[in-house]
Amino acid sequence: MEFNKTDDELKQMSEDELMAYLDAKAAHLSKHVSPLSPYLSKRYAYIGNAISKGDVGTDEIYKDMDYEKIVEIARKNGEDALSLYLKRKNDEDNQTPTNDKRND
Repeated sequence: MEFNKTDDELKQMSEDELMAYLDAKAAHLSKHVSPLSPYLSKRYAYIGNAISKGDVGTDEIYKDMDYEKIVEIARKNGEDALSLYLKRKNDEDNQTPTNDKRND
């Protein structure tokens, strides 16, 4: 399915067609999802907090942040990313080539 629809094409779709298109696009995009690295998890948490409290000073922005919770989320994301990498690596190593001429 082509996922490069213009605004006009999307507006012309019926509600059922649009929902089917969005479901297909979400399924396609979810194939390429991986957890954030611990560094990016912490960075996004701090950036998000800074943006939501943009009207106060720097000391006030970070005083209420739960650093331990951020570290726990970052650690879990790191573990998830590593297990996903190892699973993909294992799957890649277990694939047998279909046209392997060396065994002939």
